[in-house]
Amino acid sequence: MRAKLRTAGISVAVGAAAAAVTLGVATPAFAKSDTWLSAPRVAHAGHAFRLTVSVGDDGGAQKASARLQVRGAHGRFQWYGGWEKLHLTNQWSEDYTFTVTDRHKGTETFRAILTGYYAPTNSVTVVVR
Repeated sequence: MRAKLRTAGISVAVGAAAAAVTLGVATPAFAKSDTWLSAPRVAHAGHAFRLTVSVGDDGGAQKASARLQVRGAHGRFQWYGGWEKLHLTNQWSEDYTFTVTDRHKGTETFRAILTGYYAPTNSVTVVVR
């Protein structure tokens, strides 16, 4: 009885390994993408500063647009400006630079929302002095 169980276990293991190899060959690799927003840590009130949204996609860059959001006093993000098309920098990445002027001193938190299947970017905080 023990020999039969051992043989059956080996047969199942060999069958599972063959299925894994077959499935591994048949299924394509999934492309990964990354989005991020970069900004200065400090800006001067009344002076322009830049926020750059970037997308990297190892499956090839897709046409996308981005729009900024700023966190309001109530703690929720609200739209800031309009939609802008990202510029292709190479086969795998694209970016766009927003120019922002804040006339009030304080702290502002921004993020970018992108079209397509791209996730929203990280949030960045800019101290306006």
